[in-house]
Amino acid sequence: MLRRTIHILVTGAAVLVACCSSDPEGPVTKKFLEEGTYGVRAGDTYRFVESASGTTVSLPRGVGSSRLLALGDTSGISFEAILIKFDFTLSEEDSGKTISTAFLHLPVRSAPEGTVQGTDTVPFSLPVAFYELLEEFSEDDTITSVPPYDPMPIPDSLGTTERELSIENTDFDIDKSFVEEWIEGTRQHHGVIILVTEEPEALGLIEMNAREVGSDPPSIRVEFTDTTTAAFASVSDYAVASFEGEGLNCVGGIATRVYFDFTLDGLDERAMIHRSNLVLTVRGEDGFGATPGEWTILGLDPSFNYYLYTPQVGDPADPGFLEGTGVDRGSFVAYETKTLRIPLRGFVRDIVGGLRVNTGLVFQSHRGDLLSPR
Repeated sequence: MLRRTIHILVTGAAVLVACCSSDPEGPVTKKFLEEGTYGVRAGDTYRFVESASGTTVSLPRGVGSSRLLALGDTSGISFEAILIKFDFTLSEEDSGKTISTAFLHLPVRSAPEGTVQGTDTVPFSLPVAFYELLEEFSEDDTITSVPPYDPMPIPDSLGTTERELSIENTDFDIDKSFVEEWIEGTRQHHGVIILVTEEPEALGLIEMNAREVGSDPPSIRVEFTDTTTAAFASVSDYAVASFEGEGLNCVGGIATRVYFDFTLDGLDERAMIHRSNLVLTVRGEDGFGATPGEWTILGLDPSFNYYLYTPQVGDPADPGFLEGTGVDRGSFVAYETKTLRIPLRGFVRDIVGGLRVNTGLVFQSHRGDLLSPR
């Protein structure tokens, strides 16, 4: 199971308030005009801009799932490892048979375009190796780093451990003795971990079916000496992802939120507020709304679904920071550079009117609170 990944980069936050003075026929017109305490003529529009400082807050929590497993790097996100556990229950008719060959089948669905060399196109590939996990894992866990594994790679029948994973190379010979011992129970099977062994020449993701797809999941396939075959499918799988860089993201088991802190001291309490917005600049070149496979195969779009709320407490270390009153929610295309004007509705008006304490605003992915598969 791949934990859902979302990433955008936002800069330049500000709170914009549009308000006006009293109606020219109203009872307080004279005070506004003669005393000059508000600084605008009756009926005019007043634009108030307050810079907001943003702080990124990281929270370990589940962030949803996908039906694809990914390995590789893109947009500052590193899909570091794939974990797969197989069910080695042997059918009665295959009991007692001798294995002649064993293969690890990785159903790759998506990869970057290959490199043209002369008249040939060399497919994009990742150098990988397979290892045995030293402890159990669960798809319901929040796995934020590569778990412990045996440093000795699982070899093929000739003792080779270095492999090349590509959209054209998806079946890998493995030493049959490992499979025999897993089936017999004489060797513990906590799962297999797939790791990239060296830095590739170009960034890119290779994506494959997770078990949730139903058909053609990751599996270990064997052929017996009587030429019959059997397959042991994945019962648990997980892609371990991490994020390095700036921006708002929900990656792997870590969801970040951006906390905007600001004051409205410069806004007169008598202002008649018609509109207020949180203004953000999105840098689309750094946007990451969906992996290529999720986009082209699963039909997801590159939209970033956001949720904006005002927390109960303005201290990120306080549990009350994670709860509060919703202000707005919506979506935008993460790949497009644009200025967002998120409506604050009655938030500013309530603060100016003394009906609410200003604890700031928190901006997060709307998928950041999903604790079950999407």
